[in-house]
Amino acid sequence: MFPPHDRSLPLLSQSNNWRSGSQTPDSVSVYEESSGTGDPSLVHKWSNDSSIVCVACSPKNHLLFCGTQDSRILVYDLRTFQRIREYEANSGSVLCLLVSDCETRLFSGGTDSLVRIWDISPRGELKGTYTVYSLIDVGDIFSIAWSESRKTVMFGAQNASLSYVQIGLESHVRGPHQMPFRRYDKFFDSAGRSTSAEDDATNQQGLGTLIEVPSQNIIPYAHNGYIYCMEMFTLQDGIAEHGDYTEFLITGGGDGVVNIWGLKSGIELLWSLENHESVLSFARNKGSTYLYCGLAHGHVNVWDLSTLQQIKSYESEEGDIVSLAVYGDCLFKGTNAGVTKWKSRGEIRSNWIDHNGCCHAVKVVKLKNDPYLITAGTDHSVALWDISVLDKAEAEQHPVDLTSTDRMLEVLAKLVEYRTVSKLPALYIDQSRRCANFLRTLLRNLGASHVSLLPVPNANPVVYAVFKANRPTKKPVRILWYGHYDVIDVSSTDSWSTEPFHLTAQNGYLYARGVSDNKGPLLAAMYAVAELYQKKELEADVVILLEGEEESGSFGFQAVVQENRSLFGEIDWVFLSNSYWLDDTVPCLNYGLRGVISATVEVRSDKPDRHSGVDGGISREPTIDLINLLSKLNADDGKVNLPDFYTPVRKVTQHELESYEKITSKISKLRSDELMAKWRLPSLTIHNVSVSGPNNSTVIPQTASASLSIRIVPDQDLQQIKSSLISYLEEKFALLHTENHLTVRVIHEAEPWLADVNNAANKILLKNIEQEWGVEPLLIREGGSIPSIRFLEKTFGCEAVHLPTGQASDNAHLNNERIRITNLFKTKEILKNTLNKLPKRHN
Repeated sequence: MFPPHDRSLPLLSQSNNWRSGSQTPDSVSVYEESSGTGDPSLVHKWSNDSSIVCVACSPKNHLLFCGTQDSRILVYDLRTFQRIREYEANSGSVLCLLVSDCETRLFSGGTDSLVRIWDISPRGELKGTYTVYSLIDVGDIFSIAWSESRKTVMFGAQNASLSYVQIGLESHVRGPHQMPFRRYDKFFDSAGRSTSAEDDATNQQGLGTLIEVPSQNIIPYAHNGYIYCMEMFTLQDGIAEHGDYTEFLITGGGDGVVNIWGLKSGIELLWSLENHESVLSFARNKGSTYLYCGLAHGHVNVWDLSTLQQIKSYESEEGDIVSLAVYGDCLFKGTNAGVTKWKSRGEIRSNWIDHNGCCHAVKVVKLKNDPYLITAGTDHSVALWDISVLDKAEAEQHPVDLTSTDRMLEVLAKLVEYRTVSKLPALYIDQSRRCANFLRTLLRNLGASHVSLLPVPNANPVVYAVFKANRPTKKPVRILWYGHYDVIDVSSTDSWSTEPFHLTAQNGYLYARGVSDNKGPLLAAMYAVAELYQKKELEADVVILLEGEEESGSFGFQAVVQENRSLFGEIDWVFLSNSYWLDDTVPCLNYGLRGVISATVEVRSDKPDRHSGVDGGISREPTIDLINLLSKLNADDGKVNLPDFYTPVRKVTQHELESYEKITSKISKLRSDELMAKWRLPSLTIHNVSVSGPNNSTVIPQTASASLSIRIVPDQDLQQIKSSLISYLEEKFALLHTENHLTVRVIHEAEPWLADVNNAANKILLKNIEQEWGVEPLLIREGGSIPSIRFLEKTFGCEAVHLPTGQASDNAHLNNERIRITNLFKTKEILKNTLNKLPKRHN
């Protein structure tokens, strides 16, 4: 009955042969951040005459339930700290306990293959109301879950089966004569409920209604190993969407797999997450999408259930992690050696919580809003610990419910606290993931539907949501709003006047990293749409698309959009706000961006780094070759030397000249020739040169490299210029007749973008900008690049419009980044007045 390739571990499966004290004793280590706020303090400790195997808690009633190795359920009052009740429960060991969310039911399972369901009174009295059994010998029951909405109990067993049955259906009720009375499969070494039919009849007293699991409700080999743990999730918990499923069951097994099942009339397997060791336990923060999996041999894997991606893996030498709990960013791991407290940076602090032997149960509970930790193990003890001294990061995990559109600035304050630096994933991947989940929860609370995170391999996820039109129209216009939630890093040399990842309000401005680029503008757009939706005035479908890698070249973004093309439907317009005005007073509308080709040029010698006094003059040096090569890229007048580089550039028209003159007449510090140079003409820049070897003046480096970028303009062909750059450098390098080697790598590229200033969207925007600001806006272009804008136009066959929110002095990417509060609110109003007026693209 059991698959031969099972990777599960025996642990408590051999319950009748297992005795307390047989595990490795003592030795407890603690991991905590260097700025730790202290250790948990012991509130109370209870001793018992046998090992505690599992625990459950009813915080509302201040009750603690403990399942023992010798078949009992112990009930403790957490106000008086007295043991107030004791019940004979499952024969043999009680291996799992679960309190329902409503805290009126207790479920127990153990080595007798039964699930017992008890009614809980506020005084801690238990009344056995149901006993669930199967005519198939499932072996020990390790895990239980309960769906309140479906009145369905689910349990995982030693024979790798997943069983479920709905409580209260008469068709499942069976008489006592049909109760199985002994184990018939000798593979399972637990004895079962009893040894004779006479004993079994006696034991049936107090079992309540007997319910047989229908054979069609047993999923054999749901795992290829014991099913050690399970938990219920809902869409509100942030798990990835799948069809119209709203409830999900997650199971972990000895085969190293976490299975995610969808619940409807039955149970359907949706996804499987592969781990490299047996999954013995898992835990999560309430409201968080992170699932922490405790594995065999001391490993912990962290999965983001919103994108179904493993984002971290930790290793230790603590042995099998048989129980796991989480509070904020602190994990409590129950192992053969006791309990370990672990935090994200992993510094050892001190020893504490000393269970003398294996810790089978760790659980975090809230009592009167204060956090406590419950631990229990083979030393016959159970302990209650006050963990309120720990970092209060748990509050960060709770769902955001800021549905009022007048709370935009409060949300922005929260949003900028996430250090979403995409270029440093090793440091900030957790922050970026939390930010993405924060945005997803916020969008759902604001009224969006189909909210999900689209995973990007080895990168931050893309946030996707749709606000559906709720004012009747024949066929609503469909608008895509694009933005990004990642930011540029704040280096240690930056001189900020305020804390960069804390929102500071001064003199009408908000200061923080990312507040202008791009977290402020994307919130203005979201709240504009949400306000129309909540007033039932939204006449357009609006797709929100927010990436987390824009500052890293939009890594993976294009592939994700193409793979999920069917989600978007027919898009009529693409909107974004990711640039700035020309000064601080005159509003602008952006209609053009230059493209970019970023490349590295490396010259390498076959010889290692050498000393110039020993080997100088013997052979060609890579640095000299590189400098000679780079000098060929530009002529003496600064023009780019690539063949036919300027040929496609369109000639300036009289209308353009007049538009530049209009700009300079309103902003006197600007010059038309400078604006044209950085907006409508291409350029080449060498950014840096680096060499190998130690940083001293006597070394001949083995390699010398430079990074450069070419800004291209409309009508120039990106692929042609990229090929021209590589072939030109190779041609000029060959003329050096050097024994060194050349490598040219293109590391990033983006097409230029030029909009039709007379399209319907720009006309509507220009009118609404002037109405809101009381000033005629300027039509401008920009010298920078946004990789995704032209891609989105081509993908959806529509036009993009670009509404700048920030002022010229916003200091995006620089010290003291800021945004004016007035700009945020006026951008929101402009968009509210625009979205319902846009026509279909074919009109």
